[in-house]
Amino acid sequence: MDEYLEYLKVVKKRSERTLYQYRSILREFTRFEPITPETWKEYLNTISKNAPATQRNKLVVVKNYLNWRADRGLLNAEERFWNEAEPPRHTVLPKAIELDEVRRIIEACDNPLYRAIFKVLANTGMRVSEIVNLSVHDISVNETARIRIKGKGNKERIINVSKELVEELMNSGFFEKKPSVRSIQRAVKRYARKAGIKKKVTPHIFRHSFAVALIERGVPLNKIQALLGHANISTTSIYLKIASEGIEIPKII
Repeated sequence: MDEYLEYLKVVKKRSERTLYQYRSILREFTRFEPITPETWKEYLNTISKNAPATQRNKLVVVKNYLNWRADRGLLNAEERFWNEAEPPRHTVLPKAIELDEVRRIIEACDNPLYRAIFKVLANTGMRVSEIVNLSVHDISVNETARIRIKGKGNKERIINVSKELVEELMNSGFFEKKPSVRSIQRAVKRYARKAGIKKKVTPHIFRHSFAVALIERGVPLNKIQALLGHANISTTSIYLKIASEGIEIPKII
């Protein structure tokens, strides 16, 4: 084990924090050496009591360690049976709040700038980083309004929103003095507390609530995918687990 940790430190340039985590995991694993299919099953049974994320971390570390030893002929294992072990599949459902709670946060906000930002986040599902990166040139206003959003990986998408929504953002002074992502996060937390909401609320939860609301109103999943800028529809489909079927597609807030 010590030789492997030295290899990680000198050759792989792993940080002290990473080495500490590896050492802790491997120290636990040494109780099951020498490794055999039987002792490997015992180890898997032992770590199955851990949280899914912890199990995944332990498997990655231990499998890398065993493969490193096997590559150097330090293990008498004809087959690398440990590589067949898969971490548990565990999907954390997005956290959302009720639309009434979103409305309460907006109503509790007495700052025109943040109030306008909250409304845009709640009605578009934009990421907070996306709204901060908006330029006035990304907006066009006629009878309705269109916003060009630069998402992850510089992928662009265009959404149609109400004219009033965009005009309120433009008149709030947003483009003259944009707040930072951190400032918006703090403002959401502050006004959620003012609205009497005890849950942990972040700007991203507005995005989740937007997605759930659309699903409940019967909007097709592929259209929600396009609105949110998800590369894979499987990401969008997670919201199906926390939403019920609905009908109409009105303005959300």
